[in-house]
Amino acid sequence: MLSSVIIGGGPGGLGPILWAAQHGLLPAWLDRGVAVIERQGHLGGTLGRFGIHSDSLGGSYLECLEAAGLPPELKPLRDEPVAHEMARYRDSFPSLVLVDRYMRRIGSALAAMLAERSALHLCTEARAIHLCPDGSVEVEISGSDGSKSILAAQSAVVALGGRQRWTHGELRPGLALASCQARHVMPSDRALSSVGLTEADRILAEAGQRQILILGGSHSAYSVAGAFLGLPGAERLAKGQIVILQRREPRIFYPDRQAAVDDLYDIEPGDICPRTRRVNRMGGLRGFGREMWRQIAQRPLTTPEPRVVSMDMQRLSTDDLRAMIAEAALVVPCFGYRSVMLPVFDADGKRLTLAADLGGDAVDEQSRLLLPDGTSLANLFGIGLGTGYKLPPSMGGEPNFNGQANSLWLYHNDIGAIIYRAIDDLARHPATATAAAVAA
Repeated sequence: MLSSVIIGGGPGGLGPILWAAQHGLLPAWLDRGVAVIERQGHLGGTLGRFGIHSDSLGGSYLECLEAAGLPPELKPLRDEPVAHEMARYRDSFPSLVLVDRYMRRIGSALAAMLAERSALHLCTEARAIHLCPDGSVEVEISGSDGSKSILAAQSAVVALGGRQRWTHGELRPGLALASCQARHVMPSDRALSSVGLTEADRILAEAGQRQILILGGSHSAYSVAGAFLGLPGAERLAKGQIVILQRREPRIFYPDRQAAVDDLYDIEPGDICPRTRRVNRMGGLRGFGREMWRQIAQRPLTTPEPRVVSMDMQRLSTDDLRAMIAEAALVVPCFGYRSVMLPVFDADGKRLTLAADLGGDAVDEQSRLLLPDGTSLANLFGIGLGTGYKLPPSMGGEPNFNGQANSLWLYHNDIGAIIYRAIDDLARHPATATAAAVAA
């Protein structure tokens, strides 16, 4: 029986593996049996489809290869061209095309280790997870040729990425975007892709005097505005023609208190992370989205950008908001992500309702999958975009932040560590998972 099945080989799914690699624990874990299931033909994710820059510094991507405990199979990656290229962005923000090449190269090295010492299933999809009476799990998988099989393991990790549920989001009580008339609607994940930016360029060029509405005040919203301004079609846009409609002002990241003071940013006591002393470490805008906000807010040493304005959505009446959406040339909802889940069945074959199925957080502080009543499944874990993971105090983060942690660095470090240790503990104390399976 395998130690664990990891469902999804993107940056999130590789998190526990990369944490183990950094601490010299990966070879032994692979020898106990780890299977990775990935629908693509490679590991490392698909970030290259986005035509924007990362909001993480290049140094955060390099850390996983710089650790002292790295296994011999991964050490040569430090000297490869893609690692040297990433190193040029150690203190700046690399393009996601570069991040994609870098993560794919790490993924290919890990794939070789998995194929040799454990199990790798590329071009394969997981269909369902079954909890067994003995505390183990069975994962149904389907290959690209239609073949079906079962993987038995002590635990499973779901890392299928996030999905935007913009059709379900309410702009205000009783008003959903899906119920509004709109010429063009393009959710932010498509708008920020290379294909979406090409489509948006055409719409902007033909917009005339119609507004471009961006709904939401997240990093995605400000990144969309910045990306649109870089398109040729944006050259004709008038003052205030791109409108960011948000419910509240975004929080902004700063490396320390003095940097925030120098930028004329008002700091509240709860904005500072006690672990790192950074301002709005988890919840603040970073990278190019942050710079877009600074231009709109006319912060020191910036060039004002008059084509973009932000507005408080709450000040608009329902009729006015509906009319703005109907008249806009393009509407871009930036409502965040929810984790993609698989059907999970208990030991009696009954499908369990997960908290994520009802729109709640997918995981608890131990990254275990949650049921609607708040209980968790001892040997099923979730990691990656949209899981709703809330940082425990031990991981730091500013006290004012109550959102979900979506951070590649955390996946490869603190969150990856939690999952690895829990899986290791299950191997040492299998009775824990057995009791949980019976209870479920």
